[in-house]
Amino acid sequence: MHAVALKLPEFWQELAAVWFAQAEAQFALRGITQEDTKYYYVVAALNSSTASRVLSLLQDPPEADKYVALKQLLLETFELSEPERAFASSLHCLVWGF
Repeated sequence: MHAVALKLPEFWQELAAVWFAQAEAQFALRGITQEDTKYYYVVAALNSSTASRVLSLLQDPPEADKYVALKQLLLETFELSEPERAFASSLHCLVWGF
C-alpha cells in the first residue's frame, strides 16, 4: 500500500455541504474508500472553532462509520435554518439577478 497525498482545505462552516461535496470528489479521485481514512482527513481539516463544536464525537468516535457520523454531525451543526436559507436565496437573487 502506498500513501496518497491529499490535503483538504480548511472546513467551511458556512458551506458545509459544498465542502463535503468537494472533499468526496477528492477522495474519489485518489481512490480513498476507507471510512477511517476519510474521517482522519476531515478531522485534520477542522479548525479549533469547528473542532470544539464536535468535540464529543472527536473524543469518543464510534467504532464503525466514523466518517459518516462526523459528516452527519458537521452537517447538522452547520446547516442553515429555513429562515437563513430563504435569506441566502434572496440575497443570491439580488446579487446575481436570478
